[in-house]
Amino acid sequence: MNGINGVLVVFFIAAVGFVFSRFRLWPDGAADALSAIILKLAAPALAIVSIADRFTPEMLQESLLLLLLSLIHIALLFLAGKGLSRLLGMKAGKRTVFEVTFTFSNVIFIGLPINAIAFGPAGLPYLFTYYIVSLTAFWSVGAYEMTRASAKGERAFSPAKILSPGLVGVILGLVFAELQLQFPAPVDASLRYLSALCVPLSILVIGAKLVPFFQKPPSISLDDFAILAGKFLFSPLLMFLLLRAFGITGLPFFVLLLTSSMPCHMQTSILAQYYGVESEYAAKLVAMSTILSLFTIPLYVALPRRFLA
Repeated sequence: MNGINGVLVVFFIAAVGFVFSRFRLWPDGAADALSAIILKLAAPALAIVSIADRFTPEMLQESLLLLLLSLIHIALLFLAGKGLSRLLGMKAGKRTVFEVTFTFSNVIFIGLPINAIAFGPAGLPYLFTYYIVSLTAFWSVGAYEMTRASAKGERAFSPAKILSPGLVGVILGLVFAELQLQFPAPVDASLRYLSALCVPLSILVIGAKLVPFFQKPPSISLDDFAILAGKFLFSPLLMFLLLRAFGITGLPFFVLLLTSSMPCHMQTSILAQYYGVESEYAAKLVAMSTILSLFTIPLYVALPRRFLA
């Protein structure tokens, strides 16, 4: 029940964004402005604070095996998404959104509170181990894939596009965790205030982008089914096989298995909005997967611990 309540909070905040956009209670272009704030300020601040707060040099060293496992999991998801998108014959922009959405899950916005409820503080370091790899890949590979599909003339490769604000936040967080450095008090407080904006603003933008989705009856296509199957069947099955292959047991096993079953990454929709790449399609995938997660999260919390403990 607590897991369901955590997902319902997401819907309540998204409903506010939906209402404000549907009835024009905020200025035109507000969702675009919020997307820029999230991408350039709030998300990097969240990465710095989350990693620096929860990791020590010892934990980083002890997490190498789990980091490798997480990297393999995400890489295989990315390859599977690319193969599926081509098999389905999707067009360029939609294909990119499909591949990024298939690969990355909502590790923080839903995964963090759900794991905290299910396993308590002891499970969070394992979640953040996966989060480091996922966040790094999302802000490098995921962001770069979006720039390639963008119509804003940003197709050419450059290191600046890989070194996105989100990835800079990850790097700074890792450096401060490894060296056990601390920001001056005013800087630290500022980062925390900015990081606190990330989750609610992201959910508000998701809600705003759902307006076209509900203005006409949504149709569920084959690629939609592929995304949902990828999120709630293929991804956890792949993680299960990797955990068994790497000999991972106990709490890390359950945390990573649950984390791998999360719905689509909300910030995929934010990226799509920012780069102008099929943002309505991205919002649709996020919405459908988050709705379905109301039913799958309780299953992945309860069943593995009952039958695999």
